[in-house]
Amino acid sequence: MKRVAYLFWVIGILHVFGQYTNQELLTTYTKPLLVPLLAVFYYNKQAERLFLIALGCSWLGDLFLMGEGRLFFLSGIFSFWGAQLCYLYLINKEVQLPFKKRLFSKEALLPLILFGSYFVGTMSLLGVKLGMLTFPVSGYAFTLAIIGATSMLLWIKKKSSSTRALFFGVLLFIISDSMIAFNTFYFQEDIFGFWVMATYIPAQFLICNYFRKTHANT
Repeated sequence: MKRVAYLFWVIGILHVFGQYTNQELLTTYTKPLLVPLLAVFYYNKQAERLFLIALGCSWLGDLFLMGEGRLFFLSGIFSFWGAQLCYLYLINKEVQLPFKKRLFSKEALLPLILFGSYFVGTMSLLGVKLGMLTFPVSGYAFTLAIIGATSMLLWIKKKSSSTRALFFGVLLFIISDSMIAFNTFYFQEDIFGFWVMATYIPAQFLICNYFRKTHANT
């Protein structure tokens, strides 16, 4: 599996390089390979079907966002929304705290403040520009805020290098998706460029690697 991981990083670096140097052909051929390689890297006898579904949704999201127009963008949002809901469910299982204790415990205070502020700040900036897309974008942003707070709570509760890496992966995913949203609605041009994929690729790997180790030991 290490070879698959190395191949994933090679393809990922080639993809980011292609974006940085505006080589459209290179980016077109490398992007669809990323998530399938992660699926091969993740898969084992104890593989969680829901995580494979999350990867499938991510792969569809990658493909849809390669297209142009509102329909492709909406399809990409809903695909990644599906992936994030799967990730949220799986991370939520790792926390192992009752809902009330999760909301009102001292450990939950900082994650709720940080990611609540992220949601409020993001929607304050984007809200007036979303129009008919207010509901799907705000719903997706809320899901990102919840998964960010949950993964941070998991790291606080179970401090280890693996939970820290998972939280960092989720954080990078949130940054990547936020850059897409600001590119699309706030700036209406590609301000962040290759940084979207430069954060997305390690985000997906860190999340995948965490659950690969976790599910292999169950």
